[in-house]
Amino acid sequence: MLTGVLGVVAITAMLALVLWVVFYGSAAGIFVRRHLPPPTEPAGPPIEQIAADLTRLREATLSSPPGTSHVRRVATLAAYDDALARACPALGLPDTLSELPLGTDREAERLRVEALLEDAGLRFTRPR
Repeated sequence: MLTGVLGVVAITAMLALVLWVVFYGSAAGIFVRRHLPPPTEPAGPPIEQIAADLTRLREATLSSPPGTSHVRRVATLAAYDDALARACPALGLPDTLSELPLGTDREAERLRVEALLEDAGLRFTRPR
């Protein structure tokens, strides 16, 4: 007897819930949207812009025309490293490149970061 009464109460409650959602669901959605905080803006540039910058700077570092000054080559490489460092947090990867001084350790880390970004799905190298 008690299970039959509980069953009728449960079915009635479910029916009332369904009817409430049908008639007042959109109003509840509007209420919730009005009282939720607005979505946060992304912290940095879009990932597409970062990929375009990486592609452009990588090409500039790999193909310096003859007669390019040492200062320009170092500045282009520093800009490329900065772009790699911006791409890492955008994809949730740790930025370990900007901590290292210039030298072979930094060059090796640059190659490792490039591989990590490629594995994460960021395509900025062109097939040769």
